[in-house]
Amino acid sequence: MKAAGRAQRIIHVLRIAILHIILHGLHKLLKRWPGLATKLAGQNLSGPERLRAAIEDIGGTFIKFGQVMAMQSDLLPLQYCKVLFTLFDQVAPFDYAEVERVFEEDLGQTPLQIFNSFDRTPIATGSIGQVHVATLNTIKVAVKIRRPTIVSDFAADIASMKFAVGMVKLLHIKWLYWIIAPTEEFVAWTQDELDFRREAHYIVELGRNAQENRFEKVPKVFWSCTTARILTAEFLDGITLAEYLRMLDSGCSPQVPPEFDKDLFAARLIDNFLGDAFRHGMFHADLHPGNLMILRGNVIGYIDFGISGVLSRYSRRHLIAMTLAYARGDLDKMCDAFFCISTLAKNADVHGFRVGVKKASAAWYGHGSGQTRLRKSITSIMLDLLILSKNNGVWPQRDVIKYIRSAIALDGLIKTFSPGADIGLHLEKACERHIKWDSFRALTSSDLAVGSFAATTRLAGDGFLRAYAMLNHFASEKPLGAAGNGDARGPEQARQPLQLVWIIFCLSLPALLGSGRMSTSLLHPSGMLATAAISIVLWRAVRSMRFA
Repeated sequence: MKAAGRAQRIIHVLRIAILHIILHGLHKLLKRWPGLATKLAGQNLSGPERLRAAIEDIGGTFIKFGQVMAMQSDLLPLQYCKVLFTLFDQVAPFDYAEVERVFEEDLGQTPLQIFNSFDRTPIATGSIGQVHVATLNTIKVAVKIRRPTIVSDFAADIASMKFAVGMVKLLHIKWLYWIIAPTEEFVAWTQDELDFRREAHYIVELGRNAQENRFEKVPKVFWSCTTARILTAEFLDGITLAEYLRMLDSGCSPQVPPEFDKDLFAARLIDNFLGDAFRHGMFHADLHPGNLMILRGNVIGYIDFGISGVLSRYSRRHLIAMTLAYARGDLDKMCDAFFCISTLAKNADVHGFRVGVKKASAAWYGHGSGQTRLRKSITSIMLDLLILSKNNGVWPQRDVIKYIRSAIALDGLIKTFSPGADIGLHLEKACERHIKWDSFRALTSSDLAVGSFAATTRLAGDGFLRAYAMLNHFASEKPLGAAGNGDARGPEQARQPLQLVWIIFCLSLPALLGSGRMSTSLLHPSGMLATAAISIVLWRAVRSMRFA
């Protein structure tokens, strides 16, 4: 049944794609007779508009893929990227009747029975769901509802994408090779978005991490109105970066706070991303303009946390080293750090990877002010690394792949939003700052305190045992390490209880003799030696009197 559904979806995708290719071709062939072309092929659309229309008609996961491509201006012409930007929050909505059906099935009530008010018209529509504004007990909230057919469409769309990439490779269609790497990377990162409860947990964790960062705003989750298909969160009052860019492109004046500074905003985007990834080990991994909001004070508001990344402390340490190395142009250290966060196949060609990096790096860097600086986008560098890793059997860990994909998205966003930003220099400074912070954290961490306490405890325990052995030796008058001869003598047996009492007395003597300064002085090494000497003299006197 599933196979039949996937087959139908693939046929649907191919049919729409072929239809748009034919329609676009007819307008080209009949450009001398525009009236006839319009009758036969409908509205005449430009290449970018035709691509967007095809993606919208196909729907499902292909909309998310179009969003990814909209940020890759070094892979697609700029006019294509601008048109695809509408896919971030202007996808065709689904009917309100479907919204009510989802609420009744998941929560047993209609939206108006749960909320004080609920806007039937969505404020934003995306590839996975659409967002409605509502009021919950006087609190303004954003309610996201999952598209009805997204789960069934997802598997078929992924199969379609894999099929398309396979055909490009099989037929050696070189002019479409650019689509292979981003498609293969995209296929791996969309599944996390389908369960809104997982997204809600990400929001809670990221919000906790952002409490100390006044330039990062994460909304609050309302769990009573959240299910696998419904997510209710605090409404952030501002405009999305997608709206801002769209207004600029149309020549309108964006409605942003008067203190808004796009370069400062871009710098904080990088700082927040690296801070979340390197300091806390969790980061928003879907940084496209529709998910970022411009708030007062150049604060960045984050929404749509369906794709979030989690990094281990080990991965963080080596990712910082790798990021700092490629920002500085230190290729050997970059490769070393990359190998530490990768799995090497049996036939891995480490030398070939290093040689490939050195060859590719000729296009990565330029020289300015006597220093090596990145002149090629992070996107291109990361894609080069992924291609080299695949060709040489060096496979980055899964959490690292998500970080790399997020860095690619962030780079595409910064290029579009603040093209004059020196991303390489900013990465270098940010990594140096995090290395210093990590060093300080290591010196003051609870792990270090626990380790120091454990070492002190072992030392104290070892000292106690050594003291016990020494006192026992003096009590029995045997050489240290000497073995007994097994004789069962009466006087020796009679001494044993007295020896035990004497040892306990000696070990507790400092506490028995006093408190305050006196007990403190007795705990000093010199005081303990004096106490031991006195106890030995007392023991010999008692022994001679008892067993004379």
